[in-house]
Amino acid sequence: MSRLEKFLLIGILVIAILFGKSVMLDSQYHGFIEDPVQVNLASPKSVTIAGKEGPLNATLLAEYTVDGVVKGKQKYSDYPSQISSYDFIMAWGDLPTKEVGNSIKYSQSVRWYYFRYFGDTPVSVDYISNHSANVHLIHQDEAVLRQIKSIDKGDRVILHGYLVNVAFPEGPWKSSLSRSDTGNGACEVMYVTAVSPL
Repeated sequence: MSRLEKFLLIGILVIAILFGKSVMLDSQYHGFIEDPVQVNLASPKSVTIAGKEGPLNATLLAEYTVDGVVKGKQKYSDYPSQISSYDFIMAWGDLPTKEVGNSIKYSQSVRWYYFRYFGDTPVSVDYISNHSANVHLIHQDEAVLRQIKSIDKGDRVILHGYLVNVAFPEGPWKSSLSRSDTGNGACEVMYVTAVSPL
């Protein structure tokens, strides 16, 4: 093999490696995702959740399935963490697309989530708040918890389960039943029965 051929081969290998890295670094889903599906229960049902500090009663309010890209994942060790160790920021609609997603930053703190946008984002503030949510995740069992732990920021995932109110001794933890509310009480409290990574 001549010196020129060796040089060209090395150049091709370098390009292939750089291209492979760029694909790996940008493995997020960048398409449109349909809105969550919520079916309110005509008669709310009760379940007992095995918490770290003892059993707790939860009221199932609605069947809920949310398909979205995880824009934030936060682990907590606060009082509700006895049944809900993780929160996901979920985004759907046009928010996962590159055009929109590159202009929005998300963050989480003390069970709240925040977003800020910059540049010429093509969507409104209302659109962002109506197509993203901070979801408090209550795992049905250890298998579901392992699945939740395995999900990373940037992954697309479908969560199946119920929106619930939890009867903590210090007061209820109530789920939002709307995607359009904001502020205190606007988060979804979700009893997760299945996790489907995509």
